Amino acid sequence: MRILKGIGTVVVLVAVGIAWIAGLDDADSAEVGDCMTNHGNTISPDLEVVDCGTAEAEFTVSAVHEDTTDTELCSEGTVAYTETITRRRGSDTSFVLCLTETP
Repeated sequence: MRILKGIGTVVVLVAVGIAWIAGLDDADSAEVGDCMTNHGNTISPDLEVVDCGTAEAEFTVSAVHEDTTDTELCSEGTVAYTETITRRRGSDTSFVLCLTETP
């Protein structure tokens, strides 16, 4: 019986780990010059960093502004993306990405 409880605990921990990793997105690790694609839509974006040499590259990150949600920081002609990540422990992290459409 103890072995089954141990196996059950391990399975639950693995499932939680997989769910946590799947919940991460690339937007919070994007840097200036990275190329991105949007797997979502304009209302619910799902940004992913991709290789700039591929057809998937829809946007290039032209600026990253940490600790803010002020989309006015992006210049005219760019697309502003903002996100606030709620951490389980600690404070929230907010940022704005300024994205230029890739020609």
